[in-house]
Parts: sequence; structure tokens; C-alpha cells
Amino acid sequence: MEDRKNAPDAVDYVKRDGGLFKWLDNFWYHHKWKTIITSFLLLTLLVCSVQLFSREETDIYILYAGPYKFGQSDTRRMQSAFASIADDRTGDGKCNVTLVDLYMMSDEQIAGEVAKAEAAGIEVSVNYELFRANRKAFDEQILAGDAVICLLDPWLYADVRDAGGFLPLAEVLGAQPSYAVDDYAVRVADTPAGQYFSILAGLDEDTLLCVRRMSSFSFFKGQDKAERYHAYCLSTVRKMFDFTPAAEE
Repeated sequence: MEDRKNAPDAVDYVKRDGGLFKWLDNFWYHHKWKTIITSFLLLTLLVCSVQLFSREETDIYILYAGPYKFGQSDTRRMQSAFASIADDRTGDGKCNVTLVDLYMMSDEQIAGEVAKAEAAGIEVSVNYELFRANRKAFDEQILAGDAVICLLDPWLYADVRDAGGFLPLAEVLGAQPSYAVDDYAVRVADTPAGQYFSILAGLDEDTLLCVRRMSSFSFFKGQDKAERYHAYCLSTVRKMFDFTPAAEE
């Protein structure tokens, strides 16, 4: 009891000798920036870790490039359509699809849209910077991207076809469909899957389905892994041609 009576009160201790408050103030004065930087790095690491472990791994990438503007609903419907066609590659119990959609127009398409707007008395401006950025992203996808299945406007398709970037349909399917536009492409709306899913049928009628060759840069991602993924994408293309509503159900 005597010891407790003689012991200094906590408040008196802080007032008299500084105590914890003084120690914290002194620590902050000498280590403020170290503390801020360390806290920031720890917070960043925590956020990145949560995102990494909560993120769903993509099973398949689909590339669209052309004048169709995808809204959020369109994107969800497109991803849902391909999720109904493709298999679960990653083994997590569902097929996760990532759509890479690049809004692009040719010079002729831009001129046509501007002419229509002017005829209707509407002032229009063209975002050429966006088109240039998307063209660069498109070239990168074709050269070394993850998308093997491509839905392209004819002018973009022709650029890649002439450079030898696509596989012949006969090599993918075993035979060339009678409705193919040439050796490498069909109108996506003419395929069984394109006729069933409204999002595919609702694209511009000339949108072409084509299959990109395996990238020559695939060794950066691991040759075996790249070959397995490419084979999986070819299998998905074949499912588009074999698709029936009963199979989707």
C-alpha cells in the first residue's frame, strides 16, 4: 500500500518528466520522414497484396478493334458470351474473360461520320490522339499481346493479314467454311455463336473473326505455356463454329 501511495500518478508523471508524450514527440521530430515513407511503403504493399490475391486470373483474352463503342453493359455481355463458349483453363471453377476493346476508325470512316454530322447541323470534333493511342495498342497486341481470337474491322484485318499475322481457317478448323470471306476470316455474325449471342450479332456487320498466329515473342512468357494457351484459344474458336444453344445451356 505504501509503495502505491508513493508511486507517481500517471498524469503527474507525464507533466513532470514528459513520459510517453515526450518520447513520441522526440521520435517524430527525429524520424518523421522515415516513418512516413515506411508507412507509405507498407500500405502500398498491403494494397497490392490484397489486389493480387483477390484478382481472378484471366482464362482467355478477346481483342476487338473497330468503330463499335463498347459500354460497360456491352463488355459484360461480350465476356459472358465467350465465358459460355470457352472452357475453364485456370481450374478455378469458371471461365474468366478479358475483353480488350479498341475504338478505332479509318480515315474514310472518320470522313463519313463528319459528313453525316455536318449534314445534320451537328458540330463534331475528332479525337485523333485517342485513335493514335489505340492504333499503337492494337499493333502491340498483334505483335506480342495475349489475345489470339480477334474481332476486327476489315481495314485493320487487311493490314495484319497482308503482313502474315493470321492462321488460315483450314488450319484452325480442319476445313475452310463455305461462308469464309477469304482464307483467314469469316464475318463473326455468320458463325453459329455469332448468330446466337446478340452482342456478337450486334457488332458492325463486316466485323471479321480471325485467329492470330502465336507470337514470335512467346519465349518471354515461356514457350510451353504460350503453346498451351494458343492451343486452348484455337479450341475455343472451334467451339464457336460448333456452337449450339443446347451446348450453351
